[in-house]
Amino acid sequence: MSQISRDEVAHLARLARLALTDIELVSFAGQLDAILTHVSQIQAVDCTGVEPTDNPLKQVNVTRPDETTPCLTQQQALAEAPEAVAGRFAVPQILGESQ
Repeated sequence: MSQISRDEVAHLARLARLALTDIELVSFAGQLDAILTHVSQIQAVDCTGVEPTDNPLKQVNVTRPDETTPCLTQQQALAEAPEAVAGRFAVPQILGESQ
């Protein structure tokens, strides 16, 4: 027996303001029915005595240590720029009035 009907899918589509064709309604009804069937199978699994877990991985925030490395100076970085003004990269204005 189907858990969701075409009319229920049509109702949900109306609530979501989706325009669905009759073919889509029938197709989605079948897809949603398959999803609900799988969910009910999962809910039927006996998990008595199983501890709930939120993350099975024991390591949290695994990161590498910070290491300082040489970097470009301001002059070196600006030397490769198409245009620089007052020690900054100059780019074309794209928003608002010139400042």
